[in-house]
Amino acid sequence: MAVAELTQTALPKKSNSPTQRRLRSLTHNPLAMTGLFIILFWALAGLTAPYINLRDPLGQAIVDRLKAPSSQYWFGTDELGRDVFSRVMYGSRISLPIGFVVILFAMAAGSLVGASAGYIGGVYDLLIMRLADITLAFPSIVLALAIAAVLGPSITNALIAMVLVWWPEYARLMRSQVLSVKNNEYVTAAIVIGAPRMRILSAHILPNTFAPILVKASLDAGSAILNVAALSFIGLGAVPPTPEWGAMISSGRYQFYSWWLTTFPGLAILLVVLGYNFFGEGVRDAFDPRMS
Repeated sequence: MAVAELTQTALPKKSNSPTQRRLRSLTHNPLAMTGLFIILFWALAGLTAPYINLRDPLGQAIVDRLKAPSSQYWFGTDELGRDVFSRVMYGSRISLPIGFVVILFAMAAGSLVGASAGYIGGVYDLLIMRLADITLAFPSIVLALAIAAVLGPSITNALIAMVLVWWPEYARLMRSQVLSVKNNEYVTAAIVIGAPRMRILSAHILPNTFAPILVKASLDAGSAILNVAALSFIGLGAVPPTPEWGAMISSGRYQFYSWWLTTFPGLAILLVVLGYNFFGEGVRDAFDPRMS
């Protein structure tokens, strides 16, 4: 019995994998879990909005226009008598996925272009990086305004504008990661045994370069929501009467004394952006090797 206990004590314990350590770090981070709770709350609000007893977000009741928050209208009504609470809840169905969609497409496009540029090199790398430099030379919101103005006002065009503005950041980051990995021994060994280029890139290089991309994506999601809301605020995003938070703030800015028209959609944007930022900070800490 004593020999068995001594043997078990002497044997080294099996260490957890890096993925397990990162998940544990993330789930034990109070700030990250708070951000995740906020995101899930608004996601649940958007998913259940059509099925709970809410007023029609587009329904007008002129007799009840500009009523202050009360037991009848929790967030008050707007200039057309529409229920602000219903519009804020339905607005989460538009505003919340914006950050995910913009970052997903920008990350996918930028990572693909940056990885191929870093791996292939030569003239292709030079052309891609100069194009990225030209795009990054403009302030992102100004360039997004110009693209959205050319495409026309709609939420889809606003998303396209943001993707076109944001892909170079992911391309440059991915390129730098590929350049630091492609000369490692395991990549050289794959080349020596005759593995195809695409196989080397997809199986040996990309899996070892994606951690910084994921961290950046989690931190950028809140900014994407804020920028698309800004485009809607100036009329280049969601078109009225769509219950989008930025457009709601825009229509409420003319009613100075009806403070609830801008306060509640503004608070919704604040909470969602804060939630994405909190969660992004947790993801960054989980992937930081100094925190391991």
